[in-house]
Amino acid sequence: MSAPSRDEIEALLRAGDPLAAARAAGVTPGAGVTVTRGEASGDRLADGDDEGAIDDHRAAHAEGRPSEAAVAYGAGHDPAAVAARIAALAALARETGMLRAVCPVPAESGPERPGSWGVEDLTIIAACRLAMPAGVEVRPHWVRLGAAACQIAVAFGATEWRIPEGDAADPERLAAGVGAAVRRA
Repeated sequence: MSAPSRDEIEALLRAGDPLAAARAAGVTPGAGVTVTRGEASGDRLADGDDEGAIDDHRAAHAEGRPSEAAVAYGAGHDPAAVAARIAALAALARETGMLRAVCPVPAESGPERPGSWGVEDLTIIAACRLAMPAGVEVRPHWVRLGAAACQIAVAFGATEWRIPEGDAADPERLAAGVGAAVRRA
């Protein structure tokens, strides 16, 4: 399967049909999910909740440091800009081989509407999985989405959960509920 164009990614994001996005990404039940607890390893550049510049990721890769990139979406984020960021990160991943994870980060809730809604959350997971090469983890935002949405996200292409320290979630039970196996990082 060839990498989707920025326009194809944007069309998936605008359509709002997460099942179509998951099917386009080739997501099938029974996938595995990597589980880590706590923060990112200090040996890599990690955006956290704010998008870092692509050039910062490229520079880290040139230094031999892997990275994890955030993709902001939802209220206040134009699907064309979100699609452009996903496509640019996918291109960087193919170019350097050092992008380890893409982490969609839903917008904070505002007065006009929630920061994101379930269909958006699942669609962006599928769009990221579709765009990223194998080996790049797609990690939903555990704190903003919650365990249940992150569990469902596996069926749409999520391949990693970063569970905060102190969270009592049982990853084995959650993964089994969607036919997935847990891989420890």
